[in-house]
Amino acid sequence: MGTITDITVLNKRAMKGSVSAQLTLAGIYESGIGVEKDYGLAARWFLEAARNGSGKAQSRLGDMHLHGHGLEKDYGKAVYWFRKAAEQDDPDAMANLGWCYQNGFSVRQNHDKAFHWYHRAAELGHAGARFNLGYMYENGIGTERDYAEALRWYRRSAKQGNWKAQLHVGLMYAGGKGVRKNDIEAVEWFRKAAGQEYSKAQYNLARMYASGRGVPQDDQEALKWYRRAAEGGNEQAQYSLGMVYLKGRGVTKDYAEALKWLAQSAEQGYDKAQYQLGMLYLRGLGIAVDRETAVTWFHRAAEQDYVRAQLRLGRCYLDGTGVKPDEKTAYGWFVKAAGNGSAKAGYYAGMMYYKGRGVKKDYRKAYSWLYAASAAGVTEAGTALIRAARRLDKTEQAEAVRAAASLITEKGSYKQ
Repeated sequence: MGTITDITVLNKRAMKGSVSAQLTLAGIYESGIGVEKDYGLAARWFLEAARNGSGKAQSRLGDMHLHGHGLEKDYGKAVYWFRKAAEQDDPDAMANLGWCYQNGFSVRQNHDKAFHWYHRAAELGHAGARFNLGYMYENGIGTERDYAEALRWYRRSAKQGNWKAQLHVGLMYAGGKGVRKNDIEAVEWFRKAAGQEYSKAQYNLARMYASGRGVPQDDQEALKWYRRAAEGGNEQAQYSLGMVYLKGRGVTKDYAEALKWLAQSAEQGYDKAQYQLGMLYLRGLGIAVDRETAVTWFHRAAEQDYVRAQLRLGRCYLDGTGVKPDEKTAYGWFVKAAGNGSAKAGYYAGMMYYKGRGVKKDYRKAYSWLYAASAAGVTEAGTALIRAARRLDKTEQAEAVRAAASLITEKGSYKQ
C-alpha cells in the first residue's frame, strides 16, 4: 500500500464514505509510508472516519489534539473525542481519558475518575493503562495504597513489553514492596527495560553493578551502564558518571570528564550535580577557579533544598567567598540547612548567636544550637558548648537544653 494507484483507489473509496479506506488513508499520511508524511491530511481522514462512528478514529483525533500533531493542541477537543471513543470501549481512549483526569487537562483533576478509566482500559489489555494503574496503587492515588496490587498490574504491563513497568517491577523487588526483597530478580527486570534503551532502567542497573546487589560488584559494568544512561539524557546517570571520573572509581581520575557530565546533569536541574559543579569551580578542578560561578551553582542547588549546598552557601556568605560578605544571609542559610538535618549548620548557627554575627548576640540560643549539634557528633560544637556554658547559670543552661530538644523535634534529626 502507498503507490499512486493505491492512494487513488483509497481516495475514491474514502470519498464514498468507506470508513476502512478513511482509516487506512489517515494511517498512511500519519506514518508517511509510501507518501510524504502529512498530519493535516491524516487529521482530515481521521475526522471523516470519526464522524462516521469509528472509535479508533475518534481516539486518534483526541490524541492529535492532546499532543498538537496535525491539529492545534486543544485539551477540550481531546477530551471530547476520547469520551466518544471510550463509549465504544476503545482502550487507547480510555487510557488517555484517565491521563486527562489525572493531570487536569480540560477537566477538573479527579484521581478517582482517572483510576476508573485506567482500570477499564487495563482490563481490556492496555499496557500503558496497566502501568498507570500499578502506579496509582503503589502511591495511593485514587485508591488505597496496595503494593501487592501495584506489583500485579506492573507485572501484567511488563510482560507486554512496557519498559516503564519493567523498571517498576525491578524497583518493587529491590525495595521489597509487595514482594520479598530479591535483588537478583530486580536486576533481571532492570536489564529487560535497559535493553529497550530506557535510561532510568540503565541507571538502576548501573547502580546494582556499582554496589554489587544482585550481581557481582563490577565497576566496569557500572561504568558501561552509567554511560549509556547518561548518553540517553538521564540526569542522575550523568551525575553518577561525573562522580565516577571525579573520584576515580574503576577509571583514572579525569576532572575534565567529570566537569562535562556534572555540567550536563546540573543544566537539567539535578541538585547534587549543581552542588558538585559548584565545588569544581570553587576548587579549580577541570576548570579555572571561578568563585562567583561556584556560588551561582550553590544557589541553584540550595533553592531546591539540597542541604550540602545550603551549608556551603552559608559559609560563602559568612566568609565572602565569591560573594559580598553578608552575615544575616549566611545565618539564614545555616538555619535552612540545619532544618534539613545538617548538624554542622546548627553549629554555625550557634556560633553566630554566640558572637552576635548576623543576629543579636544570645548565649541561651547559642547554647541550644550548640547542644543539639554536639549531641549529633559535631566535635567543634562540644568545645564551643563549654565556652557558652560559662555565660549561663544552671537554670539558663537547663532552659537552653529544653529548647535544644524542641529544635531537634521541629527541625528533624540532625546529621553531620
